[in-house]
Amino acid sequence: MKRSALHSVHRNAGATFGEYSGWELPAYFVSPEQEAARVRASVGLSDLSYISKFDLRSKPEQRSWCLAPKHYLVLNEGPNPSPVESIDVSSVYAAFRLVGPNSREVLTKLSSLNVSAAALPNFGCAQAGLAHIPGIFLREDIGTTLAFYLLITREYAESAWKAILHAGHEFGLCPCGLEGLRSL
Repeated sequence: MKRSALHSVHRNAGATFGEYSGWELPAYFVSPEQEAARVRASVGLSDLSYISKFDLRSKPEQRSWCLAPKHYLVLNEGPNPSPVESIDVSSVYAAFRLVGPNSREVLTKLSSLNVSAAALPNFGCAQAGLAHIPGIFLREDIGTTLAFYLLITREYAESAWKAILHAGHEFGLCPCGLEGLRSL
């Protein structure tokens, strides 16, 4: 079973683990119901490193993020086939999901990127520093709840995770396992 770059951080935070597409990741830290409630009220952070990430030089048929002219990124959950002529970059990036009405405020403390609704609309993407770490910001709301994917190279995953938790402390940011996130 694969483990996230944050496995020891999650274990030390008291996570209860589950299996997700061959990965051992936090199912919850307190209870899925409590985590979902806190996310809806403020903001939560989840480790989604299990999702597949594919880099492409031509626009794929499935939904993708345009990183630059003729440069696309596809995120897949589960055992979906890789897009044609893609490069699997799943092992390069840790993937976080920052969700909740205060997500934008947390990101504003960590990056000079303009994450306003006008500058980074739903399904928008950008590349910028996150706590001085190069990252990819992908906005994809969950229903009416503000949400971002944050992709950080694995070697900086722990530093980025801790920086996000610290920046979100004043907003009541909670780590959220995948069961709490899925209940949103």
